[in-house]
Amino acid sequence: MEPYTVRREDDFDFTSDEYEDLYNRAGATPFQHGRWLTTLYETLAPRRGARKLVVTVRDDRGRLVLALPMVRRREGPLRLLELADLGVNDYAAPLLDPQHAALLAGDGLARRVRSALGGFDLLRIERVVDSPDPFLAVLAGARAKRHAYSTHLIELAGTVEEWRAGLPPPFARHLERKYKRLRPKGERRLRVVTDPAEVGPAMDRLRRFRAARFAERRGTDLVQEEDFYAFYCAAARHSVRGGPGRLVVLEVGGEAVAVAFDLVDGTGELFLLVGYDVERLRNYSLGLLIVDELVRDAIGQGRRYFDLTVGDEPYKADFGARPRPLFEIRVARTPLGVAGMLARDGYLLTRRTAKRAVLAYEERRRSPGPGEG
Repeated sequence: MEPYTVRREDDFDFTSDEYEDLYNRAGATPFQHGRWLTTLYETLAPRRGARKLVVTVRDDRGRLVLALPMVRRREGPLRLLELADLGVNDYAAPLLDPQHAALLAGDGLARRVRSALGGFDLLRIERVVDSPDPFLAVLAGARAKRHAYSTHLIELAGTVEEWRAGLPPPFARHLERKYKRLRPKGERRLRVVTDPAEVGPAMDRLRRFRAARFAERRGTDLVQEEDFYAFYCAAARHSVRGGPGRLVVLEVGGEAVAVAFDLVDGTGELFLLVGYDVERLRNYSLGLLIVDELVRDAIGQGRRYFDLTVGDEPYKADFGARPRPLFEIRVARTPLGVAGMLARDGYLLTRRTAKRAVLAYEERRRSPGPGEG
């Protein structure tokens, strides 16, 4: 008799007690929280043409020890299988009971998991933090590739004063100058939204703030797309009722100047979405100040880390964040899957090269020419 039972359970309930128990044992991220996944499956997946696919593993007592929340969708002719993500998750983490990890790593179980997944051309799991090994152990034929970018984590001190003392002095002085400049505009207050009726107006303000900022940068913002905006609004509403996130407003003189939607767990906070008033308060570094306010609040809440998540923007080092590696897991099952994998690698390389060129050009334009300094 096999010590583990592998099953396909596409009707699996991620709000169930057994999933919550596994989530807590696995030490996964809030992007694997049951309410977040349920909102993704119910709100975003149907809009993006993605179908729910779930594989579970239980031990000989029937206890859930592994869950793979996946989606199946098509990219042209490519049959694509992904961990439930659809572009809104910064991290993929295995829902795996650590006490069973070594036993689950056997090749026999990995082949049974792969069989339960059904047919596909390419399986892809993006943004796996720190180590790909747990996924490689339970997915037969899987390979890992290091992302070109990292994620960044701030380890918090016990007090705001201790944390601030560790920042680069010029950066700390820059923040204080911006706070001083903002002071005449009125009292500053960071406020957590607790009334469900306020979620819609706050999210609308966040969206409008971001539209102005991304227009200037000529960037793409998922929040401006109706499918993703509907998902984030639903996630924020659930969070106000006790889900994995929190919606926060920074007010100055009684008026909202920044809105942030973050995810939280028992020990830390993940910086997810932020919008701030660049049109009215362009020269006040509101993007830096809202991060500073959120970090201060996290310390006050007794959190141990504040995660600035994905991307290598220079400001993250200024806040004392350390980089952590990210990996992508792929299983190419058919020649079409191999072609899709190679095409994606080429597209991402081209996009990174173009982005670096644009940033370099804009930096040259901002720099004073001879005799202009």
